[in-house]
Amino acid sequence: MGLIDMLFPADTVSKVREDMLEYGKNNPSMSEAQIIEKFSGSMSRAKKAEAKEALKNMPLPKSKPTKAERKKAVEDTKAKALMDSLEKRASKEIKEERTKLGLANSKSRGGMPKKAQMMRGGMANGKQHMYAAGGSVNDGLKALAKTRPDVVAKIIK
Repeated sequence: MGLIDMLFPADTVSKVREDMLEYGKNNPSMSEAQIIEKFSGSMSRAKKAEAKEALKNMPLPKSKPTKAERKKAVEDTKAKALMDSLEKRASKEIKEERTKLGLANSKSRGGMPKKAQMMRGGMANGKQHMYAAGGSVNDGLKALAKTRPDVVAKIIK
């Protein structure tokens, strides 16, 4: 609150309206615009004063915690961190015990079986070709020769 507000407290909005009506009755030659212009400063000061008073009397929003709530939240955070570290330690100890007992790898994991690893072949037509592990191109020709020897003969010529 400023010094002027302390020395000259603002009127209420209803008081300023009454003063405007009284002034209008006493000065009929003045237009509404002139009366509003004359009392605009008083009206805005009164509105500001009422807004400040409303803010003072407004309760704190729920999003802003009190000091006790902040302190409790800090303690809860510490407790949560402690519990997390204890759970991690316990889980590590359980894993170690399972390893000692030989149960570490006994978990059954389902899913698709892995494919046989493919070996790199050569480049043909700008593409990398892959072959089955240990296989070669001739293996494919041998298989084709069993079923269609005439085709293989044309390829080799």
